[in-house]
Amino acid sequence: MTGARDLALVIGSGLEALGLEIVARSSTHTPYGPPSSALLTAKIGASRVLCLPRHGEAHTIAPHEINYRANLWALWQHGVRRCIGVNVVGAIAADLAPGDLAVPDQLIDYTWGRPGTFGGADGRVVHVDFAEPFDAELRRALAAAARAAGARVVEDGTYGVTQGPRLETAAEIDRLERDGCAMVGMTALPEAALARELGMRYAICALAVNHAAGRIPASATIHGEIERHLGEGMRRMRGVLERLVEALRA
Repeated sequence: MTGARDLALVIGSGLEALGLEIVARSSTHTPYGPPSSALLTAKIGASRVLCLPRHGEAHTIAPHEINYRANLWALWQHGVRRCIGVNVVGAIAADLAPGDLAVPDQLIDYTWGRPGTFGGADGRVVHVDFAEPFDAELRRALAAAARAAGARVVEDGTYGVTQGPRLETAAEIDRLERDGCAMVGMTALPEAALARELGMRYAICALAVNHAAGRIPASATIHGEIERHLGEGMRRMRGVLERLVEALRA
């Protein structure tokens, strides 16, 4: 079995539904404290790939409580130079529906109080270029893998990052839509910015699991939609990841 040696997956909600076979665990520590969990080595297709569940293996860490710096630093010190974030989001744009995959190309940050830089402690201030927050080559590879897996994929869009853990109000979603957000989630930042500080290539494959607040059909509820689409969508995501890892395998 081969390995994608410099590639890692940072996985959010739906880890269990992905059904990954974990073949090794490696505990680690960083100057920023412990990461969300041990680093997991998972069997994906014919490869072994490093994975990190950002909410912890038992999903016990809320989005605003994740130690994003420790997570990214742990991956970096284990040789990761390409990182895929696996996220679940609420759909705002008309062309994105629950069950669809999306490969966002932009971010807007609505969070607060999250340590978002590796600089500062040593007196340095880091100003990274973040005009294009995601790696274009990884985004193309994700979109191609999704198409090859037969998934419906929206190949761009702005991801609005909210604080959580509560879901948003209808008025907040109206604001995000006016700002140009196609989807809403809680964990893309500061993860993407920290990856950029490290020089790590980073992109997100997002699974839409619900209509955002104020856009839910009268016959549905947010939690009902999430329950309906999360398991099936993550099984589809696994097929995408298998094709992606095969394409990126070093």
